[in-house]
Formats: sequence, structure tokens, C-alpha cells
Amino acid sequence: MSPVTAGVPPEIPRVNGELAFDALWESRAFGLAAAYLASRDEDWARFRRHLMDAIAEAPPDTPYYEAWVTAFERLLAGDGVLVTAP
Repeated sequence: MSPVTAGVPPEIPRVNGELAFDALWESRAFGLAAAYLASRDEDWARFRRHLMDAIAEAPPDTPYYEAWVTAFERLLAGDGVLVTAP
């Protein structure tokens, strides 16, 4: 397992044990979050909390990786990397 995918939360969609994506942008969104966490030598715990909140706040039919992007945006904003509009 690569350092980028080490410790990936088990609830991330998988097929036959491998990470599964329905579209290219989903794999890119995953990769950005994984690389960001790895660059900070941080585990998935804080991102996971943002993801759970994003899923809980989203309409029931929201695709998983749309909530993922919301969670990643919140993580980046919390770290001061992304400035959100007021």
C-alpha cells in the first residue's frame, strides 16, 4: 500500500477490495485529498469528520464524491489554504 492510500477509511467505496470511482474527477478528488494529507503527515481522522458532516448535511441523493469535495474544501478552508466567500 502506498503512503498516500495508507490508512484510507474503510467506508470509501470499493470493488473487490480496490478503491472504486465512477468518474475520473472522483479519483482526482480522492487523490488530491490523499496527497494533501500525506504532505502534512496527517492521518484521515480530521478529513473523515468533515466527510461525515458533509454527508449528513447533504440531500439524500447526493453522490458520495460530491460530499467528498465539500469535505475537502472545508478541510482546506480550516487550514487557511482555501479562502471561502463570506
